[in-house]
Amino acid sequence: MLDAGTIGEDNMEEESEELVLSRVESGVGYITINRPKSLNAFNLALAEQFLSILENYRKDEAIRAIVLRGAGRVFSAGGDVKEMLNDVQEGKDRAAYFRSPLSAFHRIVLSLRGSPKPVLAAVHGIVAGFAFNLMLACDLRISEEGTRFTQAFVKIGLSPDGGGTYVLPRLMGHARACELVMLPTEIDAKTALDWGLVNWVVPTDAFYAQVKNIAERLARGPSMAIMRAKALLNQAYDRSLADHMEAERLAQIENAASEDFEEGLRAFSEKRQPDFDFRRKGMDGEKG
Repeated sequence: MLDAGTIGEDNMEEESEELVLSRVESGVGYITINRPKSLNAFNLALAEQFLSILENYRKDEAIRAIVLRGAGRVFSAGGDVKEMLNDVQEGKDRAAYFRSPLSAFHRIVLSLRGSPKPVLAAVHGIVAGFAFNLMLACDLRISEEGTRFTQAFVKIGLSPDGGGTYVLPRLMGHARACELVMLPTEIDAKTALDWGLVNWVVPTDAFYAQVKNIAERLARGPSMAIMRAKALLNQAYDRSLADHMEAERLAQIENAASEDFEEGLRAFSEKRQPDFDFRRKGMDGEKG
């Protein structure tokens, strides 16, 4: 949950009340962390706004994919170290930040993983502490060139949160997970790509165009099939192979009953691209 305090002094300025921005375009719901003067450090108020927007996106049938971004020069420096320090200096409960605020942060992670809609993290600048593990909770991850990644927790005597110690060993193996967490090693975007932490690294001048392209490709896809695929991937570690293949079979039975399956077959036969978003015409809008 690091580290606004060690990266810059921007956090001394007054913040906007809109700590999280939302926008819907072409079937994509964009969530933007909006504390740029604090390097998008997470606090309880930000988490509550984030959860409210995410819940609305989950319910909105017009939204078929979600993108998570950060305003300003970084994605997020993680937890609000200044708030932690103030609590300690004022003699308050030293663990106060890790009671209600961290519980809310963890609800964000669980909500992202549990969302039936695909989630793309678009990261830049710095991705540190909790923000690193928030990124890992997303299904796909795209990084701007020049981005730096660090777990950073041990720098102030903390162990990771946000699911980092659960996801990292599964994603990249035990030894590299230990390296990132225990030393902690700071890595660049190319290393993050090589280690399987991100899917794409894109030059700055093409970054947001590529984010939009990938997000809209997800939104144009067969939404229920993608939802079932996401659920199967999330459950892959919890079942035997036989049980998991049975879950796959049942998912295919449900897929076969859909209009998307029929459209896919017709498009294949007619040698054209399928139109899976035919039901989402004229449903775009702006929020926030």
